[in-house]
Amino acid sequence: MKNTACALMTIVLAGAAMAGQVVSLENELLRATWDAGRGTLVSLQDKAMGREWLDPAIATPAYTIQFVNEKTSLSSAAATAVRTRQQPDAVIIEYTHEKPAPLTVTCTYRVEKGSTLLLGRIALRSATPCALAEVRFPLMTLRLPFGADAKADRILWPECDGTVLNNPSLNRPDRQFRYPGVASLQMMAAFDPAAGLYLAAQDHAAYTKTFCTRRNGKGLELSIAHVLPQTPVSQWELGYEVALAGLRPSAGLTNITWEAAADLYRGWTIRQPWCRQTMAQRVAAGDIPKWITEPTLVFTYGLRGLLQDGKSGNRLPLVVGQAERWRKVVGAPITSLIMSWEKLDAWTTPDYFPPFGGEREFAAMTRALHARGEHTMVFLSGLHWTLHKDLAGPGRERVLINQKADFNRRGRAAAISDAQGAAIISGSPDKGIGQSATLCPSTLLAREILTDTSLRCQQLGIDCVQVDQIVGGGMKDCYHPQHAHPPGGGTWCSQALYRLFDDIRKAGKARDQNFAFSIEEPGEFYLPLLDTYHARDLHQGRWPRSGAGVLGVPLFTHVYHDYLAGYGSEGCYVAEKPNQLALYQIGMNLVCGKMPSVAIWGRWCEPEKVEALQQRLLKAHLDLWRGAAGPFLNYGQRVASPELDVPLLEMTFAEKDGKTKRPLAVPSVLHGTWRLTDGRTGTLFACIANKPVTFMFDNTTLTLEAGEATFRENKGKASLK
Repeated sequence: MKNTACALMTIVLAGAAMAGQVVSLENELLRATWDAGRGTLVSLQDKAMGREWLDPAIATPAYTIQFVNEKTSLSSAAATAVRTRQQPDAVIIEYTHEKPAPLTVTCTYRVEKGSTLLLGRIALRSATPCALAEVRFPLMTLRLPFGADAKADRILWPECDGTVLNNPSLNRPDRQFRYPGVASLQMMAAFDPAAGLYLAAQDHAAYTKTFCTRRNGKGLELSIAHVLPQTPVSQWELGYEVALAGLRPSAGLTNITWEAAADLYRGWTIRQPWCRQTMAQRVAAGDIPKWITEPTLVFTYGLRGLLQDGKSGNRLPLVVGQAERWRKVVGAPITSLIMSWEKLDAWTTPDYFPPFGGEREFAAMTRALHARGEHTMVFLSGLHWTLHKDLAGPGRERVLINQKADFNRRGRAAAISDAQGAAIISGSPDKGIGQSATLCPSTLLAREILTDTSLRCQQLGIDCVQVDQIVGGGMKDCYHPQHAHPPGGGTWCSQALYRLFDDIRKAGKARDQNFAFSIEEPGEFYLPLLDTYHARDLHQGRWPRSGAGVLGVPLFTHVYHDYLAGYGSEGCYVAEKPNQLALYQIGMNLVCGKMPSVAIWGRWCEPEKVEALQQRLLKAHLDLWRGAAGPFLNYGQRVASPELDVPLLEMTFAEKDGKTKRPLAVPSVLHGTWRLTDGRTGTLFACIANKPVTFMFDNTTLTLEAGEATFRENKGKASLK
């Protein structure tokens, strides 16, 4: 490994006296250079391409620190003195500040033998105790465009299943992703086909942090904000290192894609505690029930909804018949995801029971499904407490719910609150899920409500409980002065949720080993506690893949599929008429390794009348799962594969508001390549066009009919044209 420091040396600097002197670290891919007098990063160079990533016209501090009760943050630019030391494999920079109190900040950067990573850590020492709210480190501002063509620039975000922002020069990159939470893993990247830059946190304890991108002048700023417990300290050090690296194409590819960053991250993450066992090992040990791996269609059906005569009513008596009809259509067992089952209204909590339609009738329905060898699921509305709902709309009677008195009596003291102990209230009674508060996961009441509700669902015949609306296992900060946790960030929230999820799962499996537990959207830290997870790989153009220039990609799937397989969510559309969106969503569930899904919700839909191409693709998914593709779909590792040379389909996706439209060109044949532990690879294909498509794969001409899906085990190294 090469290093620009040939011998140990120390440079002591004061202010700008040594302006212009630089120190550097480098490895085989990346060279980083700091201005020794200011202690700021002034160059990041991709050595192979000769590309300079940083914008020299924008001065970016090494860090910013937000103190509690201070209006402005402190940055390295405010240091009264900077001392820089270069060692053979490290650069250590100390910054002295006099305000708001005398303190020293130390940033340490190092390279290590055999690694392409540049690693960094930050620490603080103060003369008097101070309370920190957030430390942002590192920060860097990249030049835009990255290379010669702005249209080729991309940002990879860890947003839920994964997103890419196209052309950040045109499309606003101002986004923040909280971990654990909407950020399902701890990395992001900037790249174009020629070069890439990777930024990650190597944290195995799930400290609260935010991955941030924004426009800074004409450049693109990348940073990680570390959200801290707001307890006064005299000394603090970041409990993990951050990592920076250059990228090279994934195996088998000639250009850099988002998979290059995912592959680099995977090299770190499979050594972490949440990857102790693969999914295959967990199924073999009985930790994940075998029925999760068996071909099934997840059928989302609301108990409140339209009847055949067009009127709204109780559809509980229809569930078994609907499942049987769908089973005949697709030729596989059904897992009924039962929606709008709650006592008062959908998404109304914590007063769930008796379920809508009656407890006896609900239990009889689940028994009938079990007698057919089928399974059941429900969602719990996280730790929300519905305070007030006043909703009305087409096809439904007015819903009027007021649980404020019960919340004041039982829930307010346990709610997520501000520093004065005042509960944080969100939402409006006449919109969405209504007005609600949220219980703090550290409280006994939170544990009591979620574990008791889950167990009661299981007693009524539910096989899989999903804790919904705690996206990726992340929640808002709580500052309640009497809760058993420090105010603000740190690890207390992730640890509290981990214990809570563990309690639910252990209680369920003690009653029945085939019980399964899931959460909304993936979260790496919780992998050992999940039997499956709610995935949205099938979506484009709407949350969590919304915004101009945003493209959803199967990032979490690429990193973790062989450790946990998800299901195709409650949002997979089907229709009685030809529908390009339906074909796209069904095909994406297949090539992204998800359990297939059909979402009816409160609509009336005759299974036998669903358009023929949609039926064909659903059946093909299940046939491939029970055939040679099964091991790959259940246990395979997703690997990068070149794009297919197929015609593009011009599609329009709608945001969740139903009004904002996002045009997108998608391949007429979707595909995904998978590798087993024995080295075998296989590729899944799904034709979502309305006519046959011919293309080359592995030196073979393939033709897929409209709505057809197929699987090919690769004979050798796949080459696509």
